Amino acid sequence: MGLSNSKGKQDKDHSRKAQSKKKEEPKERATITSSDRAKLQLKMQRDNLLASIRKYERVAEEEHGKAKEFMLVGNKRKALYCLKREKIQQNQIQSVTNILDNVENLINTVEFQEIEVEVVNAMRDGKSELEKLNKMLDIDDIEKLMDETAESIDEARRIDAVLSQPIAGITDDDELLAELKGQMEEVTEEKEKVDLNDVNVPMHNIPTKKKEKTPQKEEEEESPVRVTA
Repeated sequence: MGLSNSKGKQDKDHSRKAQSKKKEEPKERATITSSDRAKLQLKMQRDNLLASIRKYERVAEEEHGKAKEFMLVGNKRKALYCLKREKIQQNQIQSVTNILDNVENLINTVEFQEIEVEVVNAMRDGKSELEKLNKMLDIDDIEKLMDETAESIDEARRIDAVLSQPIAGITDDDELLAELKGQMEEVTEEKEKVDLNDVNVPMHNIPTKKKEKTPQKEEEEESPVRVTA
């Protein structure tokens, strides 16, 4: 029992030491490039310039306030001195602002240059990948595939042409239409005949005009016929 307990304690101690070593192991640091260092320095200088501008603005505002106070009490000499100090601060602000603009432009240029480098690297990777794909595609195999495809299309067209031919023993469509047209004409003629027979024509007595007898004809009619012996 004592040995088993001691072994268990040793195992626990080893596991704790292993865990503590894992915690103490430093994590892998991200690689810092020269471009990152340059941007960091430029941004630090930018922050310093902004702080200087704020300081000069504060001093100029204070000098302007003092000049007003001295003018109220009638001390023109000190008021003029304060105005000159305010003017100096304003000139400093203008100079630092110009430097700040240059630093900002440089930071933007570096960042844009990084983007261009990334684009060029991506294009280089794309070119190499395209070359690998082109090696996988053989021009002879592609030409063979196109020829086989054209042959398959021609074969399909020939099959369609054979299937579209009329089957022996089946009347052509034109003949069927001509036969149907003839039958319709016969039916139309018979119908017209039936219609003519069914028409009832009214029968009226047409009065005849009597011819007027001339006097000579009347005498001939009245005179008896003589019979010769």
